[in-house]
Amino acid sequence: MSVEIQLFAAEITLGTIDAQIIDASMGVLGGKLKPSEVYYTYFQAFFRAHGKKTDWQGLEALGLKTTALLTGELRAVGGICITDVEGLGEIEVEVCGIDCLIMNELFPEA
Repeated sequence: MSVEIQLFAAEITLGTIDAQIIDASMGVLGGKLKPSEVYYTYFQAFFRAHGKKTDWQGLEALGLKTTALLTGELRAVGGICITDVEGLGEIEVEVCGIDCLIMNELFPEA
C-alpha cells in the first residue's frame, strides 16, 4: 500500500510522492517524486548540486515539508532527503523520523 504525500518548499508545491514504508522502526517513508514544473524550473539544479557538494544552509532555507491528506503536515524530525541525480531518470524522496502514531494512522495494516 502507498499513501500520496505532497512535498513543499515553504508554500511552493514541488510534487507528490506515492510513499511507502521504508523503515517503520525509524519512521521513514519514501518513494519516487512526481515533480511539478516548478521543481524542474527552480529547484532541480539546487538538489543536483547539493548531491555533489552539500549546502546545508541553502537546504534549510527552502523550508521543506510534507503533508498527507489524512494527517496534515508530517513532522520529519530526521529531515527530508531528496536524491536527484542527473541521468538516473527518477527522483527519490525519503521523509525521516515520523512519529509512530502518525505512521500507524497512515498505514494501519503495517
